[in-house]
Amino acid sequence: MVKLAKLAVIGVFAAVLALFGGTLSASAGHWTSVEEISGNPSCDGGLKIEPVESGTYDGVTITVDGTSFSFSSSTEVTSVIVKGGPNALLYTYDPGVFSDSGLTAPVNARNGKPYGLSHLCFFFGDKKNPDPKK
Repeated sequence: MVKLAKLAVIGVFAAVLALFGGTLSASAGHWTSVEEISGNPSCDGGLKIEPVESGTYDGVTITVDGTSFSFSSSTEVTSVIVKGGPNALLYTYDPGVFSDSGLTAPVNARNGKPYGLSHLCFFFGDKKNPDPKK
């Protein structure tokens, strides 16, 4: 009985570690850096998804969950622009990834929650990352 209880505790610990530890690791597919960009940055050279709805778009599958989303891609993703409200967030991956989750638009300072998703721009391994000043 004690052995079974120890295994249960180890299983719960492993699940918590996978849930929280995995999302903080760049090798697990989480962004390397995130930068807020003023205004509406250009999607030149990237794949623009607008409106933001769950589905597959040119090899990128997104799943929207309220104000956040996850993605998987058949091509390595090096950055994602997430536009919402008056600004956008630029998520950068180094090395590139094929999936990630929990991405949002910038947070609305008035209510502490992310703005709704206006549009997304995906940039891939063989393409230049976006210039946030555009």
